Amino acid sequence: MIAALLCAATLYTDFAYRRVPNAMLAAAVLALGLALLAGQGAELPIGTRLAGAGLGLAVTLPVYALGRMAAGDVKFLAVAGLFTGPPGLVMAWVVGSLLGMVHALLALALDGSGLAARRQRAAARMRVGDGEPAPGQGMHAQGNGLAPTAQFACARGIPYAAYLAAGVLCWLAMGR
Repeated sequence: MIAALLCAATLYTDFAYRRVPNAMLAAAVLALGLALLAGQGAELPIGTRLAGAGLGLAVTLPVYALGRMAAGDVKFLAVAGLFTGPPGLVMAWVVGSLLGMVHALLALALDGSGLAARRQRAAARMRVGDGEPAPGQGMHAQGNGLAPTAQFACARGIPYAAYLAAGVLCWLAMGR
């Protein structure tokens, strides 16, 4: 139940804000610890849980160090490893990577066709009036109050933690 709630919250926050809050991850770890102290969730030994967390860190830290993954994705996979152990992380990684690939292909297709640029200009016009936005006030300008409108914009990044959470939910749905 704790893992499912964590995954649901991660799906929401990563899609909506491209963030995985530390407080949410800490609350999940605390809840897991309390559940284990109460004798719940003993089907997975603590050593297997720690191996899952270690594996989650080991496979994502190098990608993070190369700048290709956000810190929230790394932390989420480590915490997910506490709930699933190494076998669950394999499912999370496969499902998450497949969903991330589809997302990236959609982003490239939209950007390549010019749809993203047209949507960006239309959204900016709606926010600042009928004229074209001033230089530097496009979709990705910082501090101008314009939020990205294209869900799949390349510059916005891929909500990889959300896709990993979908993989963990698949693992849980299989009764593991």
